[in-house]
Amino acid sequence: MKFDIMSYGKSLFRKRSVKNGIWLYTLQFFNMVLPLVTLPYITRILGASQYGVFSIVLNFVSYLQVVVEYGFALSATRSVALAHEKDDLSSLFTTVVCSRLVLFVICIMLTVGNILIFDRPLVTNLCFLTLSCSLIGYVLQENWIFQGKQEMKYISICTIIARSVTTLLIFFVIKSPDDILLYCILYSLSPILANLIGTTLAMRRYHLRFVKIEISDLIASLKSGMYIFFSQLSSKVFGAIGVTFLGMFASNKDVGIYSAIYKIPYVIMLLWSPIGQILYPITSKRIAASNVDGYRFIRRIKKYALAFFGVIALGIGAFAKPVTSIAFGKEYASRFYIIYPLLAWDLLGINNNFEGIQTLVGSGCDKEYSRCFQIGVVGTVLFNFIFIYTMGINGAAIAPLVSEGLLALLLHIQIKKIGKYK
Repeated sequence: MKFDIMSYGKSLFRKRSVKNGIWLYTLQFFNMVLPLVTLPYITRILGASQYGVFSIVLNFVSYLQVVVEYGFALSATRSVALAHEKDDLSSLFTTVVCSRLVLFVICIMLTVGNILIFDRPLVTNLCFLTLSCSLIGYVLQENWIFQGKQEMKYISICTIIARSVTTLLIFFVIKSPDDILLYCILYSLSPILANLIGTTLAMRRYHLRFVKIEISDLIASLKSGMYIFFSQLSSKVFGAIGVTFLGMFASNKDVGIYSAIYKIPYVIMLLWSPIGQILYPITSKRIAASNVDGYRFIRRIKKYALAFFGVIALGIGAFAKPVTSIAFGKEYASRFYIIYPLLAWDLLGINNNFEGIQTLVGSGCDKEYSRCFQIGVVGTVLFNFIFIYTMGINGAAIAPLVSEGLLALLLHIQIKKIGKYK
């Protein structure tokens, strides 16, 4: 039989998983390209010290973002995939938005408390308040609906429009280190604009409406996402605690250098993220159909993913110093070597996504997954405190690798236990 490559190609691109992958990689392309355009400009215009101030503020708000999102990206996505009635989806939509609104109010109170407690310059306090207000965008974030419906193109379209607008404004408006507050305003505008568009699209496409719910519904939704929330908060600690302790024990300049160089391995995670999002509903269904076949599928995909991203990490490591200098400026290149443990941390993070999200959460073992993170986060805080206090910026690069290694061990042990049970 003659192989028809055109027919095969057409049938391949009709598959929903392939379409989703193309759209998510289109989004990740923008998420990678736009920072590659704006970040070299911002790091040079603001300078390492002012960029360090921005990084400290953004680091604080990133914790609050996890609180507002509250694990609904996974728990609600699973509910959307199982929902068959429009009324069920509207009720879920209302519950998630209202739950996030309550969490948003709590986060604003925490920001105000932070501003009142610490003695900082007025412009820094305004930056804290401005970036915290961007969280209203995550209250309206409906990516979990599009992901549950496996229609990722809408996530991509909304984000691309918003980020393109704010990127252009950055080049027109930001001209000196004194424009740090304006940069925070533009940075906040992107998630608000993207999720306003996304909410409008979701409500129209899926005929969503706000319906009457009870307080018990909010409590139930918060309980259902609790384990995933604590896991994601722990994950945020894994990635952000370094900047937190650097802000305490090091100069703003060191914080700026670390935060800039950290963006390079972050690009690798942007490449990986769409794969993880596409795989999650697939692995969940495969495990539900057959534990053994599902786990074999995950192990096979993990092997290829680690090999692919390992080659990328080696390529970046071979040219680390010139890449850092070109990307951010000579002021940052003096510390280029901190990228090596961060690249290794990247690969362990991908491995742990397969072990934790794809395997444990995909099996419905949210509690076990969360327990691993709770143990691991104690080690993360401890390692970061010790390494950063004793070695400064160098310790900030080493501590995540050690912490991720501890998590890998915990997840591996837990999977062995679950495998024996099932």
